[in-house]
Formats: sequence, structure tokens, C-alpha cells
Amino acid sequence: GKPAHPLPDEPDWDCAYMLNATGGWYDAGDQGKYVVNGAVSVAQLLFAYATDDGTGLGDATLAIPEAGNGIPDALDEARWELDWMLKMIVPAGQPLAGMLHHKLADDQWTGIPTLPADDPRPRELHPPTTAATLDFAAAAAMASRLFAPVDPTYAQRLLASARSAYAAARANPDRYATGGGYDDRDVRDEFFWAAAELYLATGEAADLA
Repeated sequence: GKPAHPLPDEPDWDCAYMLNATGGWYDAGDQGKYVVNGAVSVAQLLFAYATDDGTGLGDATLAIPEAGNGIPDALDEARWELDWMLKMIVPAGQPLAGMLHHKLADDQWTGIPTLPADDPRPRELHPPTTAATLDFAAAAAMASRLFAPVDPTYAQRLLASARSAYAAARANPDRYATGGGYDDRDVRDEFFWAAAELYLATGEAADLA
């Protein structure tokens, strides 16, 4: 489990639960895991796969543990991050349910270089943000289309989670990221991306509202 409690740059933030946020990609030497960065990276990987018809990123084309499992490697690698982002969703019954925590990071800067497995610092959830929630919705909706032929059950889970996240973001449109020099108080681009991907996945014009 991952502890969540008041943070130095977010003194008003607290939550009464812990999440098992194992898996996913580390962003840099600080051992942090970020939903925005992850969602954009997933989308780029999926776009490369989709526009290449899967021939260059198909099964057994990448040096990953899942190679040879009958599923395109690009989808396997994207799923590793998507599964982590699914764990970052605020649980039902909690304030801001359905939104995504912006990031998971050490309580202090990690000593560099340090391998993730050797990192002794506890990791903390940071508050949910509208940007993270929308970027996840976009990436999950996009992934749902590409997973549909190979794993329809997972594709349906992704689409349902994307819908839920989009609705949560619309209900909380001004939960902005703060700290670390990455403040962003304009999420119109994130709303556009999420709505567009949901429309492509569902064909429902209501998703553009």
C-alpha cells in the first residue's frame, strides 16, 4: 500500500485511504510515477502501433517479458502502464471518486543514482487533478479501441473507466496541478483530447459536450 497524508507543497491535502500502486513506469531518477506523463507516453506508443498496422510492434518484436504471448508487444507494454493508472483512480465512496491522483512520488527527493528496488523512501499519493483524470480518460479510450480485437473484456474495462474519469473531470473541472514547476491551470486541451478519444471509441456525440 501507498501512504497518503499532507504534503509540504500541498498542506490542505489529505486522504483516509491507501492504494496499491505497484507497476507502471518510473518517470526519471526521482522514482516518481506520473499519470499525465504516462498517459501521453501510452498514447504515443499506441499511435505508433496503430499507424504501423502492428507489423513493427507486433508480438515478439520487443524485448519485454510478454513477448511471444500472442498479443502485440506494443499493447502489452501499454497495458503495463494502463494497469498502473487504473490503480490511481480515487475509490468509490471517497471525495473526488473517479478522478485520478496526479502522481505517486517519494516523500523526499531520491538520491541519484538509485535503482527503484533500492529506494528506501516511502512513496506518497498526490492530490487528484483534472489534467491527470482527462489524460487518463483519453489514453484509456484510445486503448479500448486497439485492445478490442485481442482482449474485448479489458477493452470494455478501459472504456468504462474512461467514461467514469471524464464524468469525474467534468464534475471537478478546476483541480489543478501544483508544485514542481509544472503548474497547469488551463485544461482545455485535455478536455478536447479526452472528448475526441471518447467520440472515436463510442461514436457518441454526447462525449463532445
